Amino acid sequence: MKWFIDFLNVGFGEATVIRRMEEHCTYCLVVDGGDVNPMTNPRRCSLEQYLRDYEIKKIDVLVLTHFHRDHVGGVLPILGHVPIEEVILHLPLPGHVQQSALNDYSTPILGSFTLYAAILNRIDELGIKKTEIKKRHTIVEQDMEFRILTPSQHKWTQLTEELDQLNFTQLDQQEERLTTIDRMLNHASLAVLIKNKGNSVALLTSDVGLDYWEPYADEIGAVHTLQAPHHGDASHLSEDNLRAWSPHAVVISADDQGTYQLPHAAMEPLICEHSDAQLFYTEGLSTEHRIIRVDVMEGTVELVK
Repeated sequence: MKWFIDFLNVGFGEATVIRRMEEHCTYCLVVDGGDVNPMTNPRRCSLEQYLRDYEIKKIDVLVLTHFHRDHVGGVLPILGHVPIEEVILHLPLPGHVQQSALNDYSTPILGSFTLYAAILNRIDELGIKKTEIKKRHTIVEQDMEFRILTPSQHKWTQLTEELDQLNFTQLDQQEERLTTIDRMLNHASLAVLIKNKGNSVALLTSDVGLDYWEPYADEIGAVHTLQAPHHGDASHLSEDNLRAWSPHAVVISADDQGTYQLPHAAMEPLICEHSDAQLFYTEGLSTEHRIIRVDVMEGTVELVK
């Protein structure tokens, strides 16, 4: 039996698949779905394509860290095609927003709302179990623990209050609120701490900021693989984080086009100066791999084309 953590090259975005392999995949947990059409770049791998290539017949758990398009865009194509036992999220949309029939991709945040509402509606149509969490939630599967970490109650409350006040029938009056929500989504994301036999094997940080980690400092400890927060945003990772987590490997999920000026040029020197970690990019100018694969039992990292 083996456990793999696969970081998919979805360009600018994040999609991570954790699976248990015996003769075939016997457990599959997915964190986010990226947003990519692989036909536009043969080095990239959509979630849909990955599930097909690896003949994964069922997703046991799908975790949505937040609903920016680069994290959820690849979810809609798999709904209804691959059975999903459970979806875990912490940001349900208010009924008036989910049922608004919004179909607007004119800005990134409106595109994110359009996709997320469609995803939630499709989940409901299919009768998929939907677990909405407000505090840390742990999934245990044999020797593996998946600890889904939540933002502070204050951040969650602020964001949900802004969502409640949205009115898509008056979009011309919503620009400031949409900008606020767009910014808050990153800092109010879910994160996932993966442990094997009590040891922290991976920390999936999504887009969270520096003030996220204080409540979790004692339980994280040294981590084998760190997914750098917010696509290599140097303002979201500190020297103290790197010293406390002492990662062996750091994965930066970003594209090779510098979308939103990420990853920051300062990120690589920060990691190299304050840790001994080997650095991996899901996509770079000279990379050919489609997947970064961590073998949990062996502690190795492999680039898979």
